[in-house]
Amino acid sequence: MVKKFYLKEFGYELEIGKYANQADGSAWLKQGGTVILATSVSAKAKEFPGFLPLTVDYRELFSAAGKIPGGYYKREGKFTDKEVLTSRLIDRAIRPLFPARFFDQVQIFATVYSVDKKYLPSTLSLLATSISLIISKIPFLGPVGVVEVGRIDGEWIFDPTFEQSLKSDLKLIIAGTEEGIVMLEGSAKSISENELVDIIFKAHEKIKKQVEWQKEIQKELKAQKEELTDTFDWNLWEDRASKFFTLEKLKTVNKADKKERAEAFDKLKDEFLDIYKEEIEKDENLSLTQIEYAFDSIFKTKLNDLIFDEGKRVDGRAFDKVRDVSVEVGILPFTHGSSLFKRGGTQALTTVTLGSGQDVQRVEELMDGEEDKTFMLHYNFPPFAVGEVKPMRGPGRREIGHGYLAASAIKGQLPNQEEFPYTIRVVTDILSSDGSSSMATTCGATMALMNAGVSIKKMVGGVAMGLLKSSKGKFQAITDITGFEDEFGWMDFKVTGTEESVTAIQMDIKNKGGLPRSVFENALAQAKQGRQFILHEMKKIMSSPSPELSPLVPKIISFKVPTDKIGAIIGTGGKIIREIIDKTKTTIDIEDDGTVKIFGGPDSQQDEAVNWVKVLGGQIDIGSIFKGKIKRTAEFGVFVEIVPGQDGLVHISSLPKEQQRNLNELYKPGQDVTVEVIDYDPSTGRIRLRFVNPKK
Repeated sequence: MVKKFYLKEFGYELEIGKYANQADGSAWLKQGGTVILATSVSAKAKEFPGFLPLTVDYRELFSAAGKIPGGYYKREGKFTDKEVLTSRLIDRAIRPLFPARFFDQVQIFATVYSVDKKYLPSTLSLLATSISLIISKIPFLGPVGVVEVGRIDGEWIFDPTFEQSLKSDLKLIIAGTEEGIVMLEGSAKSISENELVDIIFKAHEKIKKQVEWQKEIQKELKAQKEELTDTFDWNLWEDRASKFFTLEKLKTVNKADKKERAEAFDKLKDEFLDIYKEEIEKDENLSLTQIEYAFDSIFKTKLNDLIFDEGKRVDGRAFDKVRDVSVEVGILPFTHGSSLFKRGGTQALTTVTLGSGQDVQRVEELMDGEEDKTFMLHYNFPPFAVGEVKPMRGPGRREIGHGYLAASAIKGQLPNQEEFPYTIRVVTDILSSDGSSSMATTCGATMALMNAGVSIKKMVGGVAMGLLKSSKGKFQAITDITGFEDEFGWMDFKVTGTEESVTAIQMDIKNKGGLPRSVFENALAQAKQGRQFILHEMKKIMSSPSPELSPLVPKIISFKVPTDKIGAIIGTGGKIIREIIDKTKTTIDIEDDGTVKIFGGPDSQQDEAVNWVKVLGGQIDIGSIFKGKIKRTAEFGVFVEIVPGQDGLVHISSLPKEQQRNLNELYKPGQDVTVEVIDYDPSTGRIRLRFVNPKK
């Protein structure tokens, strides 16, 4: 049976029962001309996975906007960065909302089948995903609502249109349940912590309306949830683990060194398993991985309470203490800029490369055609960073997500193209990781950009935060979390910004009951304190960009030519501009408004390229000297090609009388000569020349 539901305030139109009926849950959700199909399917795991095997894939079909993919391969290929980031966003919002002991495979597909120029598909896809889950048999603890927030001229806009999003200086995506927020992601040129908290709770009011609508849908459809069945006796093994973890045993894990801490934990686990070794070996149906999972779960709970009791963390730090920070810059002699940022056991090596307009990344967007990206930040996480051996097969979702976060943190502080007309590529390799490599990337990128001489407006730093919750319900934020601490907090969030304000944030909240406003305020205030400390340490090495670019950076000369001269500079099929580039070893960009940018490295003939383009563009100064070639002779003088494609005339009257009768013999085509411009008529394009050091 097909049923339709509407939420007029948001312009939602939902259709259930018509599409993808073999999925456990499917939702056909429309907003204006944007249409999303989200499906949810579950399957029993063959073996205990030790985690929730949830897969989320978001897909944008080019046909949704009436387009055929560019390039030779005319179908959607690998996931674009935008698709990966939206998939991660959906995953992060729904993952905390499954039962703790639910380990079935769950696969989500959210596909954009139609898109208009008004309603954005990413947040709509998260909402459709939530609906597909609540009407399925899958034990999902939602529903989830989602709101995007923009800001134009200081005014807050909820769920901005596509055109509004282009004008906005801020983008926040906030997801939540009826009780509270579960996920936050966004960036801004600048936003204060107080403004951020205010907008979170304003957005939550709109989220609650979406949640209430979904509950009504769920009630009307009478969706039945599958009961969890598990033969493993969780209570028994968790009780055994709880009795095992004495205070003395827990304290053996309190070590600052990551490797020593891991070894101490493994020793405890081996000791526990050895106690029940005989029982485990006798019972073939007893799952060792489930026993280890129960052990890990109780360990995190017990350790959490120990931290609260002692008022310090496993590595001995206070709750607001940042690990030791060290920074080096300019360590790679042949890069345009470089830095090595280290915080605790996390180490990020960053390089900056400055290129021309030919180096921009052209991205084919579903909503807005092609976009030229003049700033790129790429993050790499090789397996040796955590002492592992595994194959490298290109950037994964982690690499794309962490790189995007660091890029969005810094982007608003970069100079515009008029001020700094370079294409900027930043690459960070994580050489060692013990927590928050994305924040190390942000800090390292800031230092490498300044080392390269990029005139950033303000320095940007970042810190990863966690949130602990005691068994008595007390919350405590912790600053600069390690990888170990990241695993058992109730919230992990990353905050980047200048000394004054936030520029990007990514927050995942695992507390299903939501968090009070005071927790957000205290956590963000503590994050600001940590960020300011890190920025202070960074400023000890560099507090402003290098005054000069590296000699290795291509120099730029920029000027304008009349737009009607662009064709003459480019030539038929690009013949002339290719010749200029090849002969002068430069790179030339010409924009539609006539702006010309000529990039030249140390071995280029940049001045020659500038003269060449200026001549073709009609910018010829009286008195300019050119090394040209004889083109041909005539009764009234000699034609000299001062640059390929542009001739000038040495009139016969400017030559000695004894030469005037023998022009053909004295001036052969192809001869090199030096000439000076003595007159130029822009209206006709005629150039009058005279020979410098003429023939005797």
